[in-house]
Amino acid sequence: MARAGPRAGPRMIVGLANEYYPPHAPGGAEWSTQALARALAVRGHRPVVVTPNYGAPAREEDGGVRIIRFPFPVKLPPGRRGLRPRAIANPLFALWAGLHLARVARAERLEVLHAQNKHMLVPGVLARALTGRPLLLTLRDGSLIDPAPMCLHHGDRRPPDCGVRKLWRECSEEYWALYQRGRRGRFTTKLAFLYGWLDACARQRFLARVDAVVGVSDGILDIYRRSGLLERVRRVETVYTIPPPAAPAPAEAAAEARRRFGLEGRRVVLSVGKLSPGKGTADLATAGARVVEKVPDAVVVFVGDGDIALPEASWCRRLGPLPNADVLALYPAADVVVVPSVIPDSLSRVIVEAMSAGRPVVGTRVGGTPELVVDGETGLLVERGDPDGLARALVRVLGDDALRARLGQGARRHVAARLAADRSVDRLLALYEEVRAR
Repeated sequence: MARAGPRAGPRMIVGLANEYYPPHAPGGAEWSTQALARALAVRGHRPVVVTPNYGAPAREEDGGVRIIRFPFPVKLPPGRRGLRPRAIANPLFALWAGLHLARVARAERLEVLHAQNKHMLVPGVLARALTGRPLLLTLRDGSLIDPAPMCLHHGDRRPPDCGVRKLWRECSEEYWALYQRGRRGRFTTKLAFLYGWLDACARQRFLARVDAVVGVSDGILDIYRRSGLLERVRRVETVYTIPPPAAPAPAEAAAEARRRFGLEGRRVVLSVGKLSPGKGTADLATAGARVVEKVPDAVVVFVGDGDIALPEASWCRRLGPLPNADVLALYPAADVVVVPSVIPDSLSRVIVEAMSAGRPVVGTRVGGTPELVVDGETGLLVERGDPDGLARALVRVLGDDALRARLGQGARRHVAARLAADRSVDRLLALYEEVRAR
């Protein structure tokens, strides 16, 4: 039976709250929130986005999406730059954002509040208490377990002996050695690490106050379940991220991207994301040197910011952070996209975008990645922290044109089927109706 078209007028007024929203988009959550808002509007609902104002218009209308930006003292240029975490990971921000969210909920007659990330959890709980509107929270990563979860570098849960003693003696030492050595003193790092952990512990207490938790993959929800953090949550549901429109790029678009970034005549391995130990940057740099031994015309392109030093070699190209439009233009120019994460990705936006563009993906067997990268069908999976295995997988894809084409076609089909926008919107709308009816 064909789906009925949207009724005249809004069917549900939904508040989507996030700490960032385009044009200020340091990560993938902002684009996912925008995609959800637009999908709700297409279905005839009225989404209202509530977010701090970093310098954009205080009120905007975007194709049926109302954007309300509440006052915030810090201004940012449009793009991927974000604030220092403690600028929003503090009680003052939670109070300020919660009061404004409650004000918007009343003024716009919001029926449901949906916090899109952990920093809007406490503001959402405050607004729920002040207005009586039901609240949902989307979990997109493991940072509610710990902002720098060293335990997830090695495993898939918070260890049972997690506590201040272990954190101070072991976890913060490992974090300093991996992320901060040469940039910040050991004691200062340990204090900041402890602050982040205490902040996460405080937020965890508010999970029982939400009406439903949404995970962007089964993998991320499994990590929270194994860590014992969802035991008091009334309703838990997996709803996948809405992918970007999957329009096959013409051959000339790929050629233009190759010309623009100096990649002509090369076999391109594309990595998009923060250059950090948790994202597996060092593993990819090691693997890249081994790839070019087998595929001499290969080039590994790194897009993103970070402090990891990359090899000074002709096969290594560092483009730095790029606007989202440029990143989307780069996917068709890539022969393979690689996501070598060590910390589990919930559902990598890079994988979603790459597969939507028909690119095969080589990823690690962590988090939600195996839900998209089906080994041998849409890409190849390797174990995290295994540069040799990563190199072998990349060489295999780069050296086999038929395999690369088959994986790319499978990737596009798989992401279109599993992450169908209508399916995700249907599941969310059912949840909205359920919590609203309580």
